This record gives sequence, structure tokens and C-alpha cells, in this order.
Amino acid sequence: MKQIFIESSFSSFADFHDDKWYEKLFSLSEGLAIESAVEDFSSHWWGASRAFVLPWFLVSGVFEASNGGGGEVTNKQELWDKYLHINSFKGALWKAAEGAYGAVYYAYENLVVNILNADRKSPCRVTQRDFNSIVSESFGNSVASKVWSNGFVAVSKEVRNCLVHRGGKASPALLKMKPLPMIEGADILISASDARMLHEQLKPKVVLLIEHYAKNGGRSRIEQEYNR
Repeated sequence: MKQIFIESSFSSFADFHDDKWYEKLFSLSEGLAIESAVEDFSSHWWGASRAFVLPWFLVSGVFEASNGGGGEVTNKQELWDKYLHINSFKGALWKAAEGAYGAVYYAYENLVVNILNADRKSPCRVTQRDFNSIVSESFGNSVASKVWSNGFVAVSKEVRNCLVHRGGKASPALLKMKPLPMIEGADILISASDARMLHEQLKPKVVLLIEHYAKNGGRSRIEQEYNR
């Protein structure tokens, strides 16, 4: 039988969207050839955070509407605990966390590819055998090691692939990697904290990618349009 893991804390699904961080991204990328790629990436992360926070909004709304003035439930955690007895709610939490994890990682990977392709005549894809070499050649070994060629990103990529292509079962390759998420039997148990940690770990990498492009001769949006 499929195993899932649900965190018991109401705050585990609290919002991780950061308005000021997005303002920084838009400021860094304004006028550059990667501006539209950054906007596209940001919309995907915004959507992932909206889907992730829905269970939190549900319980908050129910509490405020029916118990805010005093009632059977005295706080939101207590109401959350009651919802955790409903199997369908736990199923929603499972998929909300898993879906947010996959969406956050995929948007990051897509941003890396779009930034690489902004100045390339021949577009590259992450499935190419020499993709890691392209990343190193384009960003330099130091930046590449921070934004792509490191254990955390490699594990996140393999986890996402297992969720999409292996029904959430850990691959032999994943089991040899570190740091790993919780795994029971063969099932990868993605929690809300895993999705939140992925988001927080990737945020500085996103800023580094954009700053590197801006500081190293990245084309302006006008130049990109002219050279098409």
C-alpha cells in the first residue's frame, strides 16, 4: 500500500511567498534579455506557493468564520488536528506538498535553461549529455557549482524525476545520493517542510544566476529582439 507522510503542525503549510524577494528579481533582470524568462519563472513559483498554501487558507477561513468569536475550537492548530482525521484532507496535503516540490524545482530548472539559451545560437536542453559541461562553460565552475553542479540540486532533480516518472518510488540512483528526503520502503515521502526547504535553498541560487548574467555581458532585451 502506498505510504505518505503528513506533518501535524498547522504552520507547516503557512505561506512562503516573498514579495520583496520578487521585487529584487524584477529589478535585477529589468531590461535584460532574460527579463521575460525571469517573469515566467516568477509566475510559476507564485502559482506553486498559492497551491501550497490552500490547506492553510481553508482551515484559517473556517476558523475565522465559525470559531473566531468563541466556539468548540479555541485555536487553528486544534481545528487543523480535527481535519487531519479526514483521509481526503490528508490526501490533499500529500499532493499539495508533492506538487509544490515538483513545481518549484521544475521552474528553477527551466530558468537555468532559459538563461543559458538567452545568448546561445543553438538552444540547449537539460537532457543533453553535455549539459553539465555547457553550464560550467557558460557560468564558470564557481557559479556552476553553486547553482547546478552540487549535491542539493542533483538530489532535487532526481526526486522530481522519481515523482514524475517512477510514481514516487526512489530510484537506485537516488538512494546513493545525499541529502535524501524521508524514504520508507521505496516510497519518497515529500512533506511540506521539504517543499519549503527547496524553495528557500533555491532562492539565493536564482539571485546568483540573474546577477551573474547581468554582470557578465548579458544582452539587453532590445539586443535580443534585434538579433532574432
